[in-house]
Amino acid sequence: MSENKRSSPRVYNVVEVECHTIDETATLVAARMSDVSTTGAFLDSMSGLQPGTKLALRFKAGELEVRVAAEVVHNMPNFGMGVRFLNLSGEGRAAIEALIREQG
Repeated sequence: MSENKRSSPRVYNVVEVECHTIDETATLVAARMSDVSTTGAFLDSMSGLQPGTKLALRFKAGELEVRVAAEVVHNMPNFGMGVRFLNLSGEGRAAIEALIREQG
């Protein structure tokens, strides 16, 4: 039996995400978001970014375009990475909560 260690409800929500590193290179990262919560998301990506890497994300939650900084918290090579949101706005939080209510 697996144990869900997530602190926030998550919803499976595949959306395109614009993603780049927050550093001097601002490297574009090919990714799509496969699930989202008010605290973070999982990004499907072949890129192997190390935990601690800071990212800038832009994605749609319902009709709202969400822009948020995130930090890689775990990496699954050739599969994807879990990220934690660092500065999610109240508006972004409300849009994600609405998605969770609708699909959850």
